[in-house]
Amino acid sequence: MISLEEAKKAVIDDFSMYDEWLDKYEYLIDLGKNLEPYPEEEKTEDRLIKGCQSRVWLNSRIEGGRLFFRADSDAIITKGIISLLIGVYSGRTPEEIAGDDFSFINEIGLKENLSPTRANGLVSMIETIKAIAKENSTILTAEDAAELAPLYDNVIMAIKQVYDPEIPVNVYDLGLIYELVINKKHEAFIKMTFTAPTCPMADEVLAEVQKSVADVPGITACNVELTFEPPWDQSMLSEEAKIELGMEDFDSSDQAS
Repeated sequence: MISLEEAKKAVIDDFSMYDEWLDKYEYLIDLGKNLEPYPEEEKTEDRLIKGCQSRVWLNSRIEGGRLFFRADSDAIITKGIISLLIGVYSGRTPEEIAGDDFSFINEIGLKENLSPTRANGLVSMIETIKAIAKENSTILTAEDAAELAPLYDNVIMAIKQVYDPEIPVNVYDLGLIYELVINKKHEAFIKMTFTAPTCPMADEVLAEVQKSVADVPGITACNVELTFEPPWDQSMLSEEAKIELGMEDFDSSDQAS
């Protein structure tokens, strides 16, 4: 699959082949005619793009981390416009789509050569595609992070209920959790380690962490990955763990051999 930039450039190049807008309209009409057939049962109210004078249906699915679109319209020019858009953006990651400025539309002069109602419809199509991409994106805004803060606290509390099989300290304060990420879909991703690669109960502890986090209200899924890079050492202990183990005066230079 060609890159997003290459796809946009291809559209710009195609439009530049025509001097007259009547010819460019014919090009749009041909795009609409070649649009993948849209199932009649999917022509529902919830799939209609708001703000379009003509009816435009847009359906999307996420597969392999990429967004795929299917669309139709009852107006031939409008059908060509939505075909143009999904031809460029279908099959891209949500992050690619959400982060794009759609400026190639201005470069081909499409908006200013449409009637006001069709131009408004074009804007609505772009806004809808971007909204779907943002909804499926795992990139967090500052507002998302603030909203997820209580969920992070609850997940950490759940992890603290799991104890290392050899040291009487929970795996969080022991410093075994290297990474904790919760995305916009409330899926938790955890990267953790053990004090030694030969831990005999590693599988059981991993499963316990996974279950404890998955059971937190609001968490939709949990994935736990094991790593030994970097190797664990005593400097990773929390202050609470040092106190619990009687190591208040522990210096980070006194690492375990």
